[in-house]
Amino acid sequence: MSQQHVRVERFGSVERITLARPEKRNAQNKAMLEGLDAGLKRADVDDEVRVVILAADGSCFSAGHDNKELGDDYLQRPTIERYQFEDRYYLEIAMGIRNHSKPVIVQAQGACIAGGFMLAAMADILVASEDAYFADPTVLLGSAAVEVLFHPWALGDRLARDILFTGRKLTAEEAYQRGFVTRLVARDQLEAAAMEIAETIGKAPPFAMQMMKRSLNRNLDSQGYSVMMSAHFDTHQLVHTASKSTASAAERLANFKNIVAGD
Repeated sequence: MSQQHVRVERFGSVERITLARPEKRNAQNKAMLEGLDAGLKRADVDDEVRVVILAADGSCFSAGHDNKELGDDYLQRPTIERYQFEDRYYLEIAMGIRNHSKPVIVQAQGACIAGGFMLAAMADILVASEDAYFADPTVLLGSAAVEVLFHPWALGDRLARDILFTGRKLTAEEAYQRGFVTRLVARDQLEAAAMEIAETIGKAPPFAMQMMKRSLNRNLDSQGYSVMMSAHFDTHQLVHTASKSTASAAERLANFKNIVAGD
């Protein structure tokens, strides 16, 4: 099954959803996100599906949200319009991965930047190739991280501050050592490694697996995870509004390039 910029395949009890816009480094435009959301929702209610793999074509997992599609005037639009758009396409879909009733495995290669980093972080299990790296440089662009502040939960508070304040890349090896990446493999083994894990999960009693995931999510929610995600989303929107009045998109990009020159 295919939708624009997304390919959905079934392998027994495994459903694989692939971001299929490699010529744009899988930048997440509206059509891609709608296709991803539709695939996730179908898998959620299909009793034949026991586990989902989220993959990507090409050299990288995702370069993030498609800012070119949003347009240079995006921050000049009414706050309510931006809020509703990002709530629907960024926050809701990312949290839909995290709250999916079935385990979700992300297989990531190459660049996982900003919105790509965010999708990868929502996985239950993250399999990464050795050439993968993760980065959220949005603070340097005048935002308050991406829409979901997963960073301190997934990486620890100190490392989260390091990568967010500096915009530096987190290599797959460092991410593996920190427990963010759960399996680290050679690039040519990535697809097979993700499928092997998925097939193992698919053999387990589905209700037990779903209840186990629910308990693990509730463990984090009891510590404030979901409340913090909603609170940060509002903070993210506030900083959008502040950026609207302080610098143009071109000025923010120029400042970012000046900060990270040579990286």
